[in-house]
Amino acid sequence: MNFSAESPLEKTEVTREKISAWADSHGAKQVDVYGKPSNSHLQELERVRNLSKELQNNLNDLENSVCIPEEEKQAMNPIAPILDYSEHHEFVSANQLDDYYAKEDEADAREEEQRRLTKGKAAKTAIQRFYKDQCVFLTGGTGFLGKVLIEKLLRSCGDLDTIYVLVRPKKGKDPHSRLHDMLDDFVFHRAHEENPKGIHKVVPVVGDMEEPGLGLSNEDRKMITSRVTIIINSAATVKFDEKLSVATGINVRGTKSVLQLAKECKHLKALTHVSTAFSQTHVKHIEEKFYEPPMTVEALEAVAQLDDSVIDPILPTLLGNRPNTYCFTKAVAEEAVRKYGEGMPVAILRPSIVISTYEEPVRGWTDSVYGPTGLVVGIGTGVLRTMYMDLDKLADMVPVDLTVNAIIASTYHTANNFKENQTSDIPIYNFVSGAQAPVTWGEFIEANIRHGISKPTTKAVWYYGLNPTKSYYMFLFYNFFLHYLPALLIDSYCALTGRKRNMLKFYSKVIKLAHILFYFSTQDWRFSDDNVREMWRSLPTSDKTVFPFNMADMSWDYMTETFLLGLRVYLVNDDLSTLPEARKKWNRLYYMHQCLKVITVCVVLYIAYSLFNLISWLVMG
Repeated sequence: MNFSAESPLEKTEVTREKISAWADSHGAKQVDVYGKPSNSHLQELERVRNLSKELQNNLNDLENSVCIPEEEKQAMNPIAPILDYSEHHEFVSANQLDDYYAKEDEADAREEEQRRLTKGKAAKTAIQRFYKDQCVFLTGGTGFLGKVLIEKLLRSCGDLDTIYVLVRPKKGKDPHSRLHDMLDDFVFHRAHEENPKGIHKVVPVVGDMEEPGLGLSNEDRKMITSRVTIIINSAATVKFDEKLSVATGINVRGTKSVLQLAKECKHLKALTHVSTAFSQTHVKHIEEKFYEPPMTVEALEAVAQLDDSVIDPILPTLLGNRPNTYCFTKAVAEEAVRKYGEGMPVAILRPSIVISTYEEPVRGWTDSVYGPTGLVVGIGTGVLRTMYMDLDKLADMVPVDLTVNAIIASTYHTANNFKENQTSDIPIYNFVSGAQAPVTWGEFIEANIRHGISKPTTKAVWYYGLNPTKSYYMFLFYNFFLHYLPALLIDSYCALTGRKRNMLKFYSKVIKLAHILFYFSTQDWRFSDDNVREMWRSLPTSDKTVFPFNMADMSWDYMTETFLLGLRVYLVNDDLSTLPEARKKWNRLYYMHQCLKVITVCVVLYIAYSLFNLISWLVMG
């Protein structure tokens, strides 16, 4: 029996004998132990190679379709910055490397401790121990701020007893259905994963902030007064142009009813009233103290009983130096807290403009279109082309998750520092960004463009092109040519083709929302936040990890990384899977935008040339 000369089996007696026996039984004269591939084997191998090559090409195409244009531009840019390896380059010493790695180890240790604390795998923090077995009564729980507050309590204070949420029937849904649907929202997914049984601790209580006594039944009122230990009043109408009667009913009369309910609670430990940093806009330097109200609580309640036809003509006189009914009624609500909360463990927290989440439970989440959120959505979809604003003014905004942590901490702080029969001033906390992490409107918009321009939405109607101005007359000029004239042309085309006309109506709503922001985008205020800083300093490190709210640690660059992306996904409901399609559409809109600008310039030049010729002819004639 012959083997292939290179075969190692020939050198082994046992294998040589077994191969020989096998070859004899099969009538084989020579065995090639390495084997020779048949034609079918070669064809199969070639087919697999071609398939692998095709898959690799598809992966490369997919990667190219979703890569960030800015990164591509930088990679292809021949004048991109080059690292300096010349003799002047400063190299890192061994000691510096040791310090660097030591800091890295410390950071890793902090991150690991943070994971243990936030996942509930470490010892309970002081705030978590405080909330253990407590019954919380929450107003405004179905609103933007309230949802994030409930989520945080369920996830980080899972040992609490119950969260009673005041809910009214709305749009044909009863309170139980509304709360059930709300808890199915995406923002609660993380809480469900980390505390699956927590959903059963959220209990709806039928009521209404506008109704006398909050519209509570006798049974619910008895249950609340006998069980509730913590009250958080975050309910408010956030419509700045709300009717005075409605704004008074919710913001003032409702707050008064909450305070009266708190007085009846047998085991009350703390009550936190969520106001607004803009409740005292008539003062340029807003401190953490009470100010003289524009009207007494009782006087405003009496005025609110009048018919709207009587109130509307005198409303500007009533508001005085307050910009709208929201700020006006929130100022009177603080007076209600001062008057009816005396002798109780009460605190007021004044957040500035509340925007999407900074970190928890996910970055960039929001479901509110008011304020800067609506502004950025309008810019990102190409709908908003001009805005009356001063880009150099401070934009005082705070992320909703940090605001929620401040509410939870201030409630704990109030309970810990309150003494029976205390008659001292009620603590007020100005939770603002301008005092420790200031950002101007110009910086905020520029950062969102920088991080968001590569993540457009398929629902964009035109390419980005905002023309901000601090001149109101220039705004009116821009508004006519960039908003109303295009809307008029589109509606005229729709009328001729038998389609529905809605652009003029749509832009009327857009400008109405923009008008609400005008007052805050053309001026700024100086805020004191000493009480907030002192509260932060008093917390142990573990609580600072689980309930972070220190604005000095906040980065606006980090915030804007996902701000526009969050609006795209959670508010506009445009999934990230559509990103390649959105980028193609964005590129088309860009070229259409550039073509339109060229055409516009040509038309303007032609008109100017025609006018010049006409004037010359008249002068010469």
